[in-house]
This record gives sequence, C-alpha cells and structure tokens, in this order.
Amino acid sequence: MNFFKDFRKRLAWFGILLVAIFLSQIPMQTLALLALSQIDPIWSTLIVALISILVITIFLYGAHKSKLLVFKPKLLTITDVPRIVLSYLTIFVGNLVGGIWLQLINQTTTSNQQIINNLVSESTLIGSFFIIVLIAPICEEIICRGIIPTKLFQGYEKLGYVIGWFLFLLAHMPSNLPSFLIYGWMSAVLTWTAYRTRRLELSILVHMVLNSISFILLALVTILLKNVGI
Repeated sequence: MNFFKDFRKRLAWFGILLVAIFLSQIPMQTLALLALSQIDPIWSTLIVALISILVITIFLYGAHKSKLLVFKPKLLTITDVPRIVLSYLTIFVGNLVGGIWLQLINQTTTSNQQIINNLVSESTLIGSFFIIVLIAPICEEIICRGIIPTKLFQGYEKLGYVIGWFLFLLAHMPSNLPSFLIYGWMSAVLTWTAYRTRRLELSILVHMVLNSISFILLALVTILLKNVGI
C-alpha cells in the first residue's frame, strides 16, 4: 500500500490533528489565565468546567463518528480490570524508577510535573480536576493513540503508534534522562494497551486512573499546605 495513495484523506486527517491539538490546549490555557486574574474562584471554576465539557464532547463525538471509539452499553468487562491494573502498576514502576533517578541527580520532580503542581496550587481544585483527570487522558489518547496511528497512518499503524508515542513524550517536555524514562515508559505502556487490545477506551481508562490517583495525592498536599501550613 502506497502511503501517498490516499494523500487527500491523510491531509484532511492532518488538519483534524492540528485542530484537535489546538482544542486540547484551550482548557488548560484558560485555567492558567484565570489563575492570574482576579476573577472569583467560583466563576473561574464554572468557566473552565464549561469549556472542558465542550472540548470533551467535541472529542468524544468526533471519535465516535470516525469509529475511533465504539460506545457500548457495557464499557468495561470483568476481564478488563486485570489489564487496567497491570498497566497502571507497570507505569507506576517506571515512575518509581524515574523518581529515584531524579533524586540521584538532585532533582525533585520533572518540568511537566512542576507545571502541574503550580497550576493546582494557584487555581481551583475543581478546575484542575477537569484538566488533569478528564481533558488530558481523553484528548491525549484520542490524538496519540487514535488519530495518529489509525487515521493519519492508516495502513501503517505500527509506524503511527511509534509517532504517537513520541508526540506524547514530547508533549510532556522531558528535560533530562529520568523524565525521558518516566514519560517514555508511560507512553509505551499506554501505546501497547491501545495497540494490543485495539480498544482506545482502555488506554483512556488507564490514563484516567493514573491521573486520578496523582490528582488526589496532589490535592491532599495542596489542601494541607494551604490550611495546615505544613
């Protein structure tokens, strides 16, 4: 199969990819701008929530119409749980090794994680929840494990999954070898989950579980720092 045979179709999907990347950044940029303003936190949360819901709706609708995602009455089965748990634990081990490596080079966290930490501490927790737990997993997985490998590189899916893996890695701004390990390994596990099962919803769920646990821990630390002063 000639890669350029369906050039117009691939070009159209490349345009969709660019639009998707742009849309995925709007909620976080909005949250960051509102954090710098003097707007009431309630209004800030409401604005971010509405924008996030709109973006998520666009992504899920588009993914459904293009058959990237097939919505079923039963999204998960009991046999999916071990795979999700195993994928999470595998990513956790990579994060643990990367974290120890960071300590050995006198670094406390990755550049990407520091941005998230600052965002959570300077904005509302509900707004941060939408970005970290919903927007990031849904948008990043649809882009990196959906559009790129199965649409833009249709017929060359293996190459597409590698490119999606690399784009995900770059999006998390690795600034040293430990951060490259952390996000490269995370991307590899999510990519393998989507590729092996051919079910994008599973990589989204694994990503959501990972981010949910991280968000809960980060939120608890933020609350303690603000209210207890430890």
